[in-house]
Amino acid sequence: MPARNNNIPEKLFDYSLRVSHRAKYAKLVIKPYGVLEVVIPGRFPKHAVAGLIRQHQDWITRQLQKRQLLNPQPDLPREVYFAIDTSRTDLIYTAKFDSRGVNIPGQLSIEKGSYEDNIRLLRRWVRREAWRRLPSMLARLALQTGLDYKKISIRSQKTRWGSCSSSGTISLNDQLLFVPGDTVEYLMIHELCHRRYLNHSANFWRLVEGHCADFSAHEAVLNQTRKTIPEWFLTDLYR
Repeated sequence: MPARNNNIPEKLFDYSLRVSHRAKYAKLVIKPYGVLEVVIPGRFPKHAVAGLIRQHQDWITRQLQKRQLLNPQPDLPREVYFAIDTSRTDLIYTAKFDSRGVNIPGQLSIEKGSYEDNIRLLRRWVRREAWRRLPSMLARLALQTGLDYKKISIRSQKTRWGSCSSSGTISLNDQLLFVPGDTVEYLMIHELCHRRYLNHSANFWRLVEGHCADFSAHEAVLNQTRKTIPEWFLTDLYR
């Protein structure tokens, strides 16, 4: 830990900064996997954040040490399982990248770099796989239900599996690849139904039930599946 002197660097810790108009005071939050988040109200001067961190560096250090003990860095995966279609992909970490391995079905070659770099490569690969699989599912369900949409967006989100905007954009979480396929279809139907009712009224749920009678069972699956997202994926998501 850096000594307390006039030469303390401006950024003692990596952190994310969030401006919250609901916050009354600045606060420090240790997020999952040892990520420091600084939350400030709109009126708080951003140039004062470094001083706030210096003031509380002992507390931050203790909290980060606790988190590292409770949530040790997960190992790089040797296999990725996508519940959406029960597919498995073996991961091969190579000293030098071999492009021949990329196109082998069920296998992905990754040039071994730093832990953080490899995790980011894996997450980018998951995003590409999401774009390869999810749009066609949504298009098929739109035809099946007669409910249209304007465009699709795929992102990594911490709390939402999907959403529908008033302009007709349906956003899907790339983590849906880790969700069983029939539940992913329900989630898409749910968002498509928002194209008719942009709320959760009784009329909305009747429309959902008309297209997916066992929607409540899928809601339960979505609530539970959040706990099964691979830890290696979440470490970078929370940074």
